[in-house]
Amino acid sequence: MKAIYAGSFDMFTNGHMSVLDQAVDLFDKVYVVIASNSNKQRRFDAGFMKEKINEAIAAKGYSDKVEVLASGRLVVRIAEELGCTYLIRGLRNATDYAYEENMALINTALNENIRTIYLRAIDASISSSMVYELYTHGEDISAYLPYSLE
Repeated sequence: MKAIYAGSFDMFTNGHMSVLDQAVDLFDKVYVVIASNSNKQRRFDAGFMKEKINEAIAAKGYSDKVEVLASGRLVVRIAEELGCTYLIRGLRNATDYAYEENMALINTALNENIRTIYLRAIDASISSSMVYELYTHGEDISAYLPYSLE
């Protein structure tokens, strides 16, 4: 079975990695898709973030099960192309659930064979936006990332 774990991943945090850890246990192949979000302006180039996510994946020994892609296309269309019927979404709280459930309903409307699976992020109190805010103020964020920004 194959799945897609998509997000803006602008920064890819330990919370994201905890969701990926769970997905790797559940699926034979997981595609991490750095997706564009028209409501968000990227802080880190998608190519740079792809490199950093690949570093984290290699460190975990997941290189044979995980592939990182960057795309501006709809995730449901990428899933169709790759033969994935499952979309992985990480949840931190009820606010995330409400947003993700709306997105899942739209994806199912676009393709009734697409299923969304929610996985709870470990260390759910930290968002990539919060980590970025600490970063812009010169704080040490190494405890929140599965790679080095350097």
